[in-house]
Amino acid sequence: MNTSGAAHDSFNVAAERQTGRYGDKPFITWYDDHRDERIELSYRTFGNWVAKTANLLVDELGAGPGDRAGVLGGHWQVPVLVAACWRAGVCVVALDPGGPGPGDLVAAFVHEERLADVAVPGDLPRFALTADPLGRPGRDLGGARNFSGIVPSMGDGFDDSADPPGDALIAGDESAAMDGLLERTAALAARTGLGEADRLLSGRRLLTVDGVVAGLLAPLATGAGAVLVNDLDPARFWKRVADERVSVAVVDPGQAAAVLDAVPATGSRLRVLVDD
Repeated sequence: MNTSGAAHDSFNVAAERQTGRYGDKPFITWYDDHRDERIELSYRTFGNWVAKTANLLVDELGAGPGDRAGVLGGHWQVPVLVAACWRAGVCVVALDPGGPGPGDLVAAFVHEERLADVAVPGDLPRFALTADPLGRPGRDLGGARNFSGIVPSMGDGFDDSADPPGDALIAGDESAAMDGLLERTAALAARTGLGEADRLLSGRRLLTVDGVVAGLLAPLATGAGAVLVNDLDPARFWKRVADERVSVAVVDPGQAAAVLDAVPATGSRLRVLVDD
């Protein structure tokens, strides 16, 4: 399915405009309950990482429209990679751990703990997303390059004149063009009344169609904050909703029952829970 240039322009324009408009306002707050990790990026910092990563894709890897980049692993840099690929006109492929690696990738970006889980050609450029918040590898990267060690040296500005990818995201049997993703984004924002005063918590995996809409596109489009929870622990849900002043939450159906069985924390501002 082909997307339109207007849809791609809408994403690029929104990404550029919101970065300038909201500046130091928190955009993405990342939690990993397994590692007890919290990382926060402002709109400005997110935009800077995206521009630098897009320059890595284009200048270092020669990527452009028609190319695909593979991504695997729950990591705070995954939304950066997704946005950077789209700015460069590159399709994002959610890699299948343990499965055969897809062909014709320009590069693979994989959490350092999952490098052995992905079958990719030996000559394919591989970048490790390091678990340490400061980008220090916790293990032998086996020939993969340290993403956090390379990106800071890239340029801060990016020319977003690339044509849109045919598909913006391929995740298993799902694929979506940018215009379809933006339609879903508008529908979710309208359904929840999401606005710039809100913070949206998403427990969905980002590298899915519904996950990228809830965890990246809807907050970006509306100027809201995104609280992304990797390996969501239902027992921590309500306290986190209260601590992060979350007003909208999007969870998977399998998470919803456990969340609703838990006791809401005092001070919760949650007004909408989406579980379908």
